[in-house]
Amino acid sequence: MRGLRLFCSITAGAALAVLAILAGCAAAPPAGPTPAVAEADRPAVPLLRLPPASLGRTLQLQQQITVRYPSPQGEQTRDILALLEADAGHTRLAALAGGQVLARLDWDGSDLRVTRAPWAPAELVPERILSDLQLSLWPVAAIRAALPPGWRLDATPAMRRLLAGDELVAEIRYPDAATTEFVQRRDGYRLTIRTLQGEGARP
Repeated sequence: MRGLRLFCSITAGAALAVLAILAGCAAAPPAGPTPAVAEADRPAVPLLRLPPASLGRTLQLQQQITVRYPSPQGEQTRDILALLEADAGHTRLAALAGGQVLARLDWDGSDLRVTRAPWAPAELVPERILSDLQLSLWPVAAIRAALPPGWRLDATPAMRRLLAGDELVAEIRYPDAATTEFVQRRDGYRLTIRTLQGEGARP
């Protein structure tokens, strides 16, 4: 992506940890009672692959992402900066750590190209980050059309709720024009996404 820049506000080690959490917090589920429904019986959270053109607008966003996630030491918090660009032809996402590219993703609606640094953690799944962003930013109708059977999206102008049957899997709130609050209830992580600069932030 020509001219793509992202300035990291935390150390490389913290950035790696945060991006791993963003990608797959399910690897370390929060402590608590055994759920009534066995994990193996629950449908996997779908990874959205919405066509770039279905966005219906252009995005060029620099965002601060605060991640909160459970750990044996209690709730942890990390902050990163991320850059997202989207138009009718491509959705692009990039992340840097310590001044080096950690991962780069380019989705054109048919081919998903992901490049990763050799030192990127194995848990890093840029596709999950892209899916969470699309769930937050893409039009409701486009998301609903892409969901597999048994899943649904309830939405108002101020909130979105992703459900698998009666299970609330993810909830997204828009408290103001520059802020998105994303809660992934099944995997136990929370994102607060603040747009620092850019165009087209609100869905």
